[in-house]
Amino acid sequence: MSNPREEAKKYLAAHQIPQMFESLLSCLMLERPEDPVEYVARKMSQIKDIGLQNVNWETFVFHLHPYRDNLRRKLIKDGSRFDKEIEAEEQAKGDLSRDMHASSADATYKPEMEYML
Repeated sequence: MSNPREEAKKYLAAHQIPQMFESLLSCLMLERPEDPVEYVARKMSQIKDIGLQNVNWETFVFHLHPYRDNLRRKLIKDGSRFDKEIEAEEQAKGDLSRDMHASSADATYKPEMEYML
């Protein structure tokens, strides 16, 4: 015979209920909406769109994290995972810029002759 408490824990874990509530509580505490019921309803709709498996405590407050501040990200290097993210972003921007420059340097203008007559 299975233990009802253990079954409940398994259910909550299998459906990622704690992560969902952590996410909702995090954004409620920081944003403090006038109508929390409507706010939670909107967030639940967003959770449906992004998928519960992609939700964690910072899903809706990600942009508010102090490491997300662009000035801080550029000036302070402390070896955090956020440093690695900005390095990867800068690398991607550099690669894109080089690719764009290389493709424009290789391209030469050739007028359409039939329109020039």
